[in-house]
Amino acid sequence: MKNLRNQFSLIIAMTLILSACKKDEVGSFTAEPAINFLVTPAKPLYSTEYSFMTNPQPEYIQEIEVKIIGNTEPRDRVLKAVAVKDATTTAKDSQYEILDGKVKAGEFIGKLNVKLKNSAELNTTKVVLKLRLVDSEDFKAGNKESAEYTIGWTNQILVPASWTYYNIFFATKSTAVYRIILQTVGLVTFTATDYRGIGEQGAIVLGTKFGDYVKQWNLDHPNDHLKHDDGTKAGQDIVPLYYTKSKYN
Repeated sequence: MKNLRNQFSLIIAMTLILSACKKDEVGSFTAEPAINFLVTPAKPLYSTEYSFMTNPQPEYIQEIEVKIIGNTEPRDRVLKAVAVKDATTTAKDSQYEILDGKVKAGEFIGKLNVKLKNSAELNTTKVVLKLRLVDSEDFKAGNKESAEYTIGWTNQILVPASWTYYNIFFATKSTAVYRIILQTVGLVTFTATDYRGIGEQGAIVLGTKFGDYVKQWNLDHPNDHLKHDDGTKAGQDIVPLYYTKSKYN
C-alpha cells in the first residue's frame, strides 16, 4: 500500500511539473516583430513622388516611414527592402540605390532610405520604382498590401494631388497655374497645415500676388494670354480668384 501511495504521489508530482513547463512555454512565446510601410490620413497612399526641378543636386535621399508590429527594443534595428522588377518599375538600376533602413531604440516608427539619382532623361519623363520590404535579422516583412511602396521621380513639375486650398485662393488646377504659383510665391504645397500656418489673410496676400501677375501679363500680352495647359479648363484663360481690383477692374 505504501508503494502504491508513493507511485501515486510521483505521478501527481510529474503531472504538476509538466503542466508548469507548458505554461512557462506559452507565457514565454512572443511573435516575431514585423515591419510595414506607414500610411496616415496626411499620407494615405503607399506611394510618393519627387521632382528635382528645384533641386540642382545630382541625388536626393527619399525617406519612407515604416512601422513595427510588435514591441520596441532598447537598441537600433535594421530593416531591408528590394526592388520589384515588374511592369510598375521603369527606373534603371543606375538611377537609384536602396539603402538599409532603421528603427531606432525605443521607437515604433522607423525610416527606409532610397537614394534617387538625377539625370538628363528625367527632363522629359518620370521613372518609377516599386519597393518591397523583406525579412532582415530584426524583422519579418508584413503582409503584401502594406509591404510594397512605389516612388516616382522626375525633373518636371509635379502638380500636388491636394488642390483644395489652391482652388480657394489661386485658380483652377492645371500645370500652368502651378508653375506660375511656384514662380510668383514659391508655394510648393498648400495643405491644411500650410494654411493654418499663414492664415486666411496670408493666403489672400499670396493669391493676390499670383493674380496680379496673371492680370498684368494678360494686359501686356493681349494676344498671348496665360492659359491652362491641361486639366478641366485646358485651353482656357487662367482666371485668378484674387487680384488688386482697383488696378485691374
